[in-house]
Parts: sequence; structure tokens; C-alpha cells
Amino acid sequence: MQLKKIGEFGLIDLIRKKVYTKDKRVVLNIGDDAAVLKCSPGKLLIFTTDTLMERVHFDLRYFSFKDIGWKSMAANLSDIAAMGGIPLAGMVSLGLPKRMKVEQVLELYSGMENLSSRFKCPIVGGDIFSSPQGLVVTISLLGEVEKNLFKTRGGARVGDLIYVTGDLGEAEAGLRVLRKSKAKKNSITKKHLTPYPRVSESRLLVRNLKITSVIDISDGLSSDLHHICEESDKGALIYAEKIPVSQRITKVCRSLKVSPLNLALSSGEEYELLFTLSPGQEKKIEKITKGKFSFTLIGEIRKKEEGVKILDLDGKIRNLKKTGYTHF
Repeated sequence: MQLKKIGEFGLIDLIRKKVYTKDKRVVLNIGDDAAVLKCSPGKLLIFTTDTLMERVHFDLRYFSFKDIGWKSMAANLSDIAAMGGIPLAGMVSLGLPKRMKVEQVLELYSGMENLSSRFKCPIVGGDIFSSPQGLVVTISLLGEVEKNLFKTRGGARVGDLIYVTGDLGEAEAGLRVLRKSKAKKNSITKKHLTPYPRVSESRLLVRNLKITSVIDISDGLSSDLHHICEESDKGALIYAEKIPVSQRITKVCRSLKVSPLNLALSSGEEYELLFTLSPGQEKKIEKITKGKFSFTLIGEIRKKEEGVKILDLDGKIRNLKKTGYTHF
């Protein structure tokens, strides 16, 4: 069905029926000028927002509308995870080109809700408008975190250990495969199309360990480590041989003629967690995460004047350059 046949308010009514929630934290849902939620005592509120735009963040030649919805929600949920928090509710604003159909819009919401519902994070409102420049998806999330568990990227201290969750490189490898094949999806492309935010992993870490700083890997390991060091006013040394490069990208890198290590350092939109941990907790982190998720110790925080370095595979220490995606 064409959007013009149902109109703005008809579309809003369909969206309302699709995502309406009876969550007890939501006092006022979709249908009024704003949504209203209850605040939890003793906790801090977290606000985050991300926008994904057609031909900048996704390509409809290989993204389904459900994939776009999922990934848009994942980007925001990952930001909540990076603060040690729990997502509460979300707002969605859509810029819709006239070529889109009602069914495609609902498929978009289906992707968002499929992921957000796993974290009990209802969609409680938003906005829609006509976009002459292609599809635009903006999601804003509200989250909360206990005051004593609140984390930022600015708390790393000299001697802290640097860890990362999961394996790296698949998001960028998947993007390159999709651009090359233009539509062929496989196991390598999954992390680029439908990444999974590490909300549960973050909560387990901040509740049980002395985490000093956290960031989600959205710009690439090398760039995001620099972000931690800049905000913490520190340096760092990481070890190339320790970086958890996904084994599944080896063949892809060979065909793309790119180093798996370089891909792991620069791959953005991984949405893994890069975090620092006070020394002496190495056994404890192994115990609490056993069987739940993978993590790797990749380096340590140094003094600022030592810079941000990497011990390369050839045994030489060099400056770690910021690589990965940048808008400008």
C-alpha cells in the first residue's frame, strides 16, 4: 500500500498498534504529544541518539528493511551498554521517501522491535516526515544506571588492563563482501547487517568488577582506544598478537587482499565492548564470564607521554594510528 493512500495519521495509527506497550514503567504511550515514564529512585538517566541514513549507513541493495530497523536499534542499545546501563524506552523518527510502502515501514519497525523487546525496551513514540533524500532513521533511547555503576570512557588509570569482548573484523569484512557481491548474504555479513549490542555483558562486568572505563567499538578498535586515552588523559600499549581477529574472515581478507589484523583494528560498527579493568582481577573476570561470553586481554594503560602504541607482529613498537570510519 502506498503511503499517500493511508496518510500520516493512518500510518501513525498502524505503528501505534504494532509497538504499543503495557510496560508498567510507561505512564503515557504513543498517541499524545509526548511519552511519560516513571523514574527509578537512586539511578541516573541516560539519553542517547543515533541516525542512520540511506546511502551513508546502509544500502537497500543488500539491507532488508528489517535489517535496517535492527541495526538502527542496535547502535543505540550499544551506547547504553557503554555506560553500564539498562535501556528503558525508545523514540523513533523516520524520514520516509514517497517511494516507500506501508508494508516496508512496518517491516522496519518489526526489525527494531525484534531487538528492543529482547531488552524490555519498548518504543513509546516518535515522528514521521517526508524525506526527499532517501530513508532516514533516527532513534533516541532513554536508559538508566545505578549511580555507583555508571561508567564513561574517561576513567582509565595507569596500569589498568585493556580488554575487548568478542572477535573483531567481521563487520568491516561483511560490508566489503556485500559491496563486492551487491546482494549475497552469508555468515560473514551477519555482523554488519544485524550486530548484537552487549548490554547483558556490560551489566555483568560493571556489577562484578572494578571496570574503570568502557566504550563500544563503533568507530574501530584503534580509534576507540584513542578515545579512551584522550578522555582519560593516558597512553596505552596493545599487543597485535593478542587482538582477537575473527577466524572466519581469513579467507575473505585473502580475496580482498587486506590484512586480517588491519581489518580488526579498523572495523567499525562491531558494537563489542572495549574496557579497562583494575589489575589483580584477571582470575575473577574469567570466573564470572565463563560460559557466558568471550573476552580478550589485549594490553595495558600507560602514562600519557608514552603515547598510544602497538607491539606489532614483527616485534616492533609503533604508534597506533586512528583507522576506521569517519564522517568528515
